[in-house]
Amino acid sequence: MSDLIVRDDGKYKKYEDLLLRRDQLYKEAGSIHVSYVKEFGDLLLQDFKIKVECIKKRKMIAYCIGAVNHGQAIDVQDMNRMIEQQMASFNEHLKQMAEEKDIADKSKVSPSYKVEKAKRIYKRLAKLIHPDINPVAAKNEQIRELWERIVVSYHCNDDVELDNLEILVRKALKDNGSLVENIEIDDIDERISRIEEEINTIIVTEPYIWSEILSSPEKISAKKQDITREIEAGKKISEELSKILQDIISGGGVPITWIQE
Repeated sequence: MSDLIVRDDGKYKKYEDLLLRRDQLYKEAGSIHVSYVKEFGDLLLQDFKIKVECIKKRKMIAYCIGAVNHGQAIDVQDMNRMIEQQMASFNEHLKQMAEEKDIADKSKVSPSYKVEKAKRIYKRLAKLIHPDINPVAAKNEQIRELWERIVVSYHCNDDVELDNLEILVRKALKDNGSLVENIEIDDIDERISRIEEEINTIIVTEPYIWSEILSSPEKISAKKQDITREIEAGKKISEELSKILQDIISGGGVPITWIQE
C-alpha cells in the first residue's frame, strides 16, 4: 500500500465520482451503439455492400487496364486471387457489420426500473472493489473475478444478478480484509485529469453522439433518407463501373463476360 495514503481531502471523492461517470458513459455508449445498429443496420449493411462492390470493380478495372496496356492477356484466376486478398479486410468488416446487426436485433431493452436499480447497485459495488478505486481489493483473484461478473451484469442491466454479487462481494471483502475506506492516491490530480479527458472524448465521439440522431422520429427518418440516397448513388456508380469494365474487355478483345452480382 505504499502508493496509498489514507486521508480525506475531497479529491478522492471527486476521482471516485469521475470513474463512475466514465463507466456510466461507456455503458450508455454501448446501448446507443446497439440502438443505432438496430435502427439503421439494414440500410448501413446495404450501403457498405455496394461500396465494397464498387471497390472490387475498380480494382478489377485497374488490373485489366494494366494487362491491356502491357499487351498481356487477362489472367482471370490471377486477378481474382489478387483482388480477393486485397478485399479481405473489407469483407471482414462486412461480416462484422452483419454480426453486429444480428446481435442488435436479438437484444432487448430493459425496463427503466431495472436500469436504475442496476446503476445503484453498481455504484455501491464499484466503490468497494473497482480496480482503480480499491487497488488493494483488486489484487485478490476472487474479487477480480467478481468484478468481471459485475461489469457484465451491469451492462446487461441484470439487477437480480447484481444483488447476488453484492452479497458475494461483501463476504469476500470481509474474509479477505480488503475493505479500505477514505483512500487517497498520491497521483490523484493526474488521474483526475486523465479521467476528465477520457469523459470529454466519450461524449464528443461515436457512438455516444449518435444519441442526437436517435432523439426524435424526424431525425431517424432523415438519417434513413440520407443512407437510402447513398445506396441509390452507389448503385449507379456500380453500374457505371460494370460498363467501363465491359468496354475494356471488349476493346481488348478479351473473351470475358462480366457477370453483375
